[in-house]
Amino acid sequence: MPMAPPRPCTLPGCRHSRPCPTHDKAWHGDRPHWRERYGPAWDRTRAQVLAEEPFCRLCLKYGRRRPSTTVDHIVPKAWGGGDERTNLQALCAWHQHRKASREGAIGRNTRVAR
Repeated sequence: MPMAPPRPCTLPGCRHSRPCPTHDKAWHGDRPHWRERYGPAWDRTRAQVLAEEPFCRLCLKYGRRRPSTTVDHIVPKAWGGGDERTNLQALCAWHQHRKASREGAIGRNTRVAR
């Protein structure tokens, strides 16, 4: 199967393909990896939440039993939410991606597809 052609850098006028050696640092800055930001306590909290909620909370709401694979902040940390257990829910990857996309669109003030 043929490979897709390399995608260009997202910054206008740049002729590099991604990852761009010139703009990658400028785009992401010096933000540390999520493991460095959350620390080892998050691994314990994540394991606890996944053990307490083995099925996706939103799938159960609609009568499906899909295994949970991610732990989500109900109120995002960027919006003032914390790591307390009442603000955490276990979701499947599909619902996590969908929720994160909606929250990102709200943060960018763009229209959200329903």
